[in-house]
Amino acid sequence: MPLFHRKVAYDRTRILVAADRARSKGRRRRAIALYRRVLMVEPGDPDLHARIAPLLARTGQRFDAWTSFRTAASAYLRARHMEQVFSVYKEATRCLPLQIETWRHVAKLQRKIGRNRQAMDTLLEGRRHFRGRRRRAEAIYLLRRVRDIDPWHLDSVIDLARLLARSRQQNEAEALLLQLAARSEGRELRRVRATLWWIAPTLQNSWLWLRAAFASLRGGGDDAATRVGALRA
Repeated sequence: MPLFHRKVAYDRTRILVAADRARSKGRRRRAIALYRRVLMVEPGDPDLHARIAPLLARTGQRFDAWTSFRTAASAYLRARHMEQVFSVYKEATRCLPLQIETWRHVAKLQRKIGRNRQAMDTLLEGRRHFRGRRRRAEAIYLLRRVRDIDPWHLDSVIDLARLLARSRQQNEAEALLLQLAARSEGRELRRVRATLWWIAPTLQNSWLWLRAAFASLRGGGDDAATRVGALRA
């Protein structure tokens, strides 16, 4: 029989051993090719997707990497292996930090099991990766999700207001800061007033900022009149 009619033997164990060896030696493309041979036979194997995904990300194949991360996590989730789900998505955030879905999925799962503080930390960590005008929309999205957990977290609301102002959503930015001012005092109020002045440098905002600054320096914090001014400003 001619050679091209011979059936190539499929030895799963041998292929995976060779793939793992190639991965350990930094031969990423060789490892990817070998893992894909097994995935052709077992396309839904979550362990294989978890192994190949970081290699795909590091060789610039980001779409395929995210597909494999998501496939692995979904399979582990169906099996209720939550720690493995988190492990896969955490690896995805390291390999694909500009893939916003990785941060969203991790935070969503953390909230689902009652880890709200961790979910906030995840969203804030993700936000730090989205810098500049081109990534502003993603940063705003993540900060809005922070507000779903803690609506008046000082740093995130100030950050969100600044981004909204830069995105020509000044009315929302001012409204957020005025509501935050009504809930703040002392140095926190001074920061809020300073940000409001930066967004809208009116005479009234200048006066309110100075008033908050002097009150903070005196250690007197906020008073009732300042709170009323915050609501009317």
